[in-house]
Amino acid sequence: MSKTDVVLVYPQRAPVHGRHWIMPSLGLMYLSASLRQAGYTVRHIDHTFLERSDVLEQIDMLKPSVIGIYCMITMQDEALSLAAQVRDKALTVVGGPYPSGEPETFVDDFDLVAVGEGEETIVQIMRHLDDRAFDDIPGLVFKRDGYVVKTEGLHRSKDMSHLPLPYRGDIPNHEYIAYWRKHWKDATTPLMSTRGCPFRCDFCHKSVFGDLFSARPVESVVAEMREIAELGYDHVWMSDDLFTLNYRRTFELAQAIEEAHLPLTWECLSRVTHVDKPLFDQMRRAGCKRIFFGIESGDEAVLKEMKKGITPDQARAAVEACVAAGIKAAGFFMVGYLGETTDSLIRSINFSSSLPLDYVSYTIAYPLPGTGFYERVRERRQLGEWHKVRHNRLLFNTDFSEHKLRAAILKGAIQHRLNKLHMKPAARAFELATDPVLRALR
Repeated sequence: MSKTDVVLVYPQRAPVHGRHWIMPSLGLMYLSASLRQAGYTVRHIDHTFLERSDVLEQIDMLKPSVIGIYCMITMQDEALSLAAQVRDKALTVVGGPYPSGEPETFVDDFDLVAVGEGEETIVQIMRHLDDRAFDDIPGLVFKRDGYVVKTEGLHRSKDMSHLPLPYRGDIPNHEYIAYWRKHWKDATTPLMSTRGCPFRCDFCHKSVFGDLFSARPVESVVAEMREIAELGYDHVWMSDDLFTLNYRRTFELAQAIEEAHLPLTWECLSRVTHVDKPLFDQMRRAGCKRIFFGIESGDEAVLKEMKKGITPDQARAAVEACVAAGIKAAGFFMVGYLGETTDSLIRSINFSSSLPLDYVSYTIAYPLPGTGFYERVRERRQLGEWHKVRHNRLLFNTDFSEHKLRAAILKGAIQHRLNKLHMKPAARAFELATDPVLRALR
């Protein structure tokens, strides 16, 4: 078998128990497409349904010159253990959200760390494989003679029309479809129609795409959806940071999807601003089933601390307009942020369960390295030792015990469930009974 230029590995593993949102890596699909366009041979190995021995066997058979490994914070252990097993086989490169935000964490384990968007970077690495002039490639961090070398930062382009459609040919599509149908009914796969987000929420880590918002041509998004439908999927997760940012473009895209008569439904993320019922009506006609809103808190002062730039009233208006258009609304909330008080915590939890949300997600605020939140917590000397818990979730010493925050989350979940079951009087009684309990907890 002839040598392969590049092997890309997605080190995700399918969980043995429970139902999880597992999807293939769009980032690696884009790299695969860009490498193919540039004339290189490439194989994208998705580890999700494979044993490690199968992955290593394939790598040995393909004899690549370069091995690229994707990493986000939940896959750190898998990415590092794989790197240790393949480092002597090829030039190793790591990329993705975690290495982009914390490249120094990876310089001892990989030959090159790619920061930010990787399509151009991976092609440039291939072009400089013989002369090893990696200093000339923007967006790289690596170690040379014991020193960390950082090349100039990558300049993102607003124009996404040059990007090829992500290459889905190497993905175990049948296995993903079977997994999703078994656990969730609709077989779902990701698509990204825009990149970047111009808002500066204090807790948000935008290590790959940053602040510059860029949108793909409407025709290419519809073409990709057509390809997804032909592969046998039922549903698309729009993995844009902020799908609805540009009102006119969102409207035009939804019209184009509707006109294409695709046998697909989809869902996306939205802010609670720059949206209204006419837009939601059009999105519903185009097959949108659910919209996730990043609401984060029901308390105005906490929202200001987060630099969210929204109010609880705007959140309520957006959720109600979405539901009125026949689309399910989902909400993300965060508890225990800087500036949170017992009053704001109760206000936020009760606000979340008063909204007509189909799904609510509560998380305990944690400071990701590279965010304003992280710096502010560090200034308060609260970081001390990170606590590594399940899924590498990072906790910091907030002004509340974890016990109190978990009780608040449970309270919210129960109130939401009772409201969803149309048991409003019971939800209200539960709310009144548990407010003082939450107040008393330390």
